[in-house]
Amino acid sequence: MRRGSGRYRKTFIEPFILLIIAETPLHGYEIANKLSRYGIELTGLGQMGNLYRILSRLEDEKYITSQWDSNARGPSKKVYSITPKGIEQLKNSKKELLKVKKIIEEFVSKVSKFE
Repeated sequence: MRRGSGRYRKTFIEPFILLIIAETPLHGYEIANKLSRYGIELTGLGQMGNLYRILSRLEDEKYITSQWDSNARGPSKKVYSITPKGIEQLKNSKKELLKVKKIIEEFVSKVSKFE
C-alpha cells in the first residue's frame, strides 16, 4: 500500500459505504455495485477482499452491524446495516468532505487562471 493511501480510503471510500448502507441494508456485492455509481470501482477478488476488510473494520468500530440472510436464493449472505454511531460518523464525514471540497475548489480556481 502506498504511503498515505489509508487516509484517502477513510476520507472517500468509507463515507460512501456508510451512506449506501444508511440508505438500505445490503450485502457486499450490492454495496460494491452502488459504489461504482460514485466512481469507485471494485473489480476482482482482491478489491472485493478490500471491501470486506473495510466492512469488518466498520463493524468492529460499531458503525455497522451485520446478520446472515438465508431467505434469499442461493447461499446465505451477510447483510450490513448502519448503527446510530455510524450515522454520527456519516455526519462527521460530511464535515470532512466539505473541507476537502473547499480545498479542491481553491485548486480549480487557481489552475483556471492558467487557461
